[in-house]
Amino acid sequence: MRSLFLYLMIFAGGWTLTSCQSKATVAGKKDDKPLSDSLLAALQTAPATLEEMTDVVKLNGKIQPTENKQAKVYALVSGRVQAVKVELGDYVHKGDVLAVLQSSEVATVTNDLTLADANVQIAAKNMETKKSLFQSNLVTEQEYLNAQIEYNKAKSELERARKISQITGGSNGAGYTIKAPIPGSIIEKNITGNSEVRQDNSANLFTIADLSTVWVIANVYESDINKIHLGDAVRVTTLADTEKEYTGKVDKIYNVLDPTSRTMKVRISMANPKNELKPEMFARIYVSSNAGSEKKLCIPAQAIVLDNSKRFVIVKKGQSLSIREVKIIKRLEDKAFIEGLSEGEQVVTQAQVFVYDALNVK
Repeated sequence: MRSLFLYLMIFAGGWTLTSCQSKATVAGKKDDKPLSDSLLAALQTAPATLEEMTDVVKLNGKIQPTENKQAKVYALVSGRVQAVKVELGDYVHKGDVLAVLQSSEVATVTNDLTLADANVQIAAKNMETKKSLFQSNLVTEQEYLNAQIEYNKAKSELERARKISQITGGSNGAGYTIKAPIPGSIIEKNITGNSEVRQDNSANLFTIADLSTVWVIANVYESDINKIHLGDAVRVTTLADTEKEYTGKVDKIYNVLDPTSRTMKVRISMANPKNELKPEMFARIYVSSNAGSEKKLCIPAQAIVLDNSKRFVIVKKGQSLSIREVKIIKRLEDKAFIEGLSEGEQVVTQAQVFVYDALNVK
């Protein structure tokens, strides 16, 4: 029987709040040493500690890229897509080529640049000729000044053509090169090979986002609005890894309700150095609010035993065990805030149900 009891003791460590049915009376029960000294020594315990009774609000939300660290890329000219160099999810550096277009507009700009450069050369030679003739008194000063004016006009037109050429990707025949304006990941792509692109199209071709920092946007129902404050500590989990938690703080409260969902949005900025948090991921957000909280005795919730609608814990003092009835004030996940113990008292957190039964044996 003892071996069977020891077997049950070993495998019962993960049991939490459990109901026990016992006919014995627990109040004032004496310790009859129902367990051996070796089992007593092996029992796991935890102290009752004073902790702030933090209010935890559970919210749903999703991961979004940080607005000030993303860029939408448009085509500044019309044309046919000749090549697309990146795919959705690719990481690019600033200046990397995203796509190449064949554009008649770029061809026109290139031609204008070439013509403007030739006009400058012609105007320069004409001005030098007029200068030489003026110095020989073969032309008037006004004719020489007119030649200078024409040269300056030609230079101005060349400068304008160069700036337009730079805007459209530089002088490269009819090719228009779309480049990444910032480093980051391609999170949106609305372009395919051999498709037509119009300059007046309002849709962006690419969206690039630096995901080293992301936003977690959470939805707060009306009943929880007063529980959320700027600076509240936050824990976030995702469906990709429910065991892993990410920490942050509420840094923005959007004080407007969505008329459809009747929720208010809050924002949490969160570092994402390993790129584990990806845009559009579903997130579970736990907001811890300390506003108006006070310190209460706290023990692991698994230490509590339920018997006949009452809550008990096993208190260990030295080599003795006793049953103590407690009152639960609030339970927050794996913690229980209680009354009925003193700070520092040790409660059994392993196989507590079986110990409770053993102590209740007449």
